[in-house]
Amino acid sequence: GGYLHLNKDFEIVGRWENSMGDIPFGYDFWYQPRHNVMVSSEWAAPNTFMPGFDLEEVGHLKYGRRLHFWDFEKREPFKTMYLGEDGLIPLEVKFHHDPDSTHGFCGAALAANVIHFWKDDAGEWQWEKIIDVENEPHPEWPIPVPGVMSAILVSMDDKYLYLNNWLHGDMRQYDISDPHNPVLTGQVYMGGLLGKAPEVNGVKVAGGPQMFQLSLDGRRLYVTTSLFSTWDNQFYPEIREQGGVMVMIDCDPENGGMKINPNFMVNFGNEPNGPSRCHETRYPGGDCTSDIWL
Repeated sequence: GGYLHLNKDFEIVGRWENSMGDIPFGYDFWYQPRHNVMVSSEWAAPNTFMPGFDLEEVGHLKYGRRLHFWDFEKREPFKTMYLGEDGLIPLEVKFHHDPDSTHGFCGAALAANVIHFWKDDAGEWQWEKIIDVENEPHPEWPIPVPGVMSAILVSMDDKYLYLNNWLHGDMRQYDISDPHNPVLTGQVYMGGLLGKAPEVNGVKVAGGPQMFQLSLDGRRLYVTTSLFSTWDNQFYPEIREQGGVMVMIDCDPENGGMKINPNFMVNFGNEPNGPSRCHETRYPGGDCTSDIWL
């Protein structure tokens, strides 16, 4: 585990952290400098997740279920939140973009929950589960299929939270104006194992919604389909021949709502030397998943 410190030329300066405490491994992080805090999450050790997903290893505690709070100036962890079954495999962490806010969110992939954390009036960090996506039955699975919420995103105005369910095949939009009580305002399907949208704009989707990026005005959400090659091959073996796709979802930032744009489709299966897979979308100069105000 640990964090690399890079300079503006992306050269490695050294390790960022002064101490890892008892943190076994990491994944994502976000920080709020005005509150002198960074929050990091856990996936698993590489030798656990790289071969593919084994459910038994969750029971053996080889996958994460904790959030870690850091003193940002001292670069040392000061608090750990044990999320238990509600927080199985906590991955992406997002604070509000408002630099004065202490409200933040984490998507727990296997539990398919959204965890909300914040600092209370006494100055203590608290957490609660605010979104719970139920597992879905599948005729070819011995157990109900979990959503696998591998990513979350907060709009630049902090009004909406977006999440994916990679195995279910849906993208969701929630109004988080009250971060303790989110309201579902939009949902669309693309791919997934449930068979609700095997094709989008005439293209068969191998995989499900995975990483996504929102335009700064909150109107266009770009969604790709590949999570990690061994996991892709395990759950969506057809992606090896078909490749991945990028879909654009039109979002209503005023009233809420989502719909797939019928005129946009990037089929990475047609790439030269392909088929290729697509993982993450970024905007040059900054975007909703990287901009942090000091």
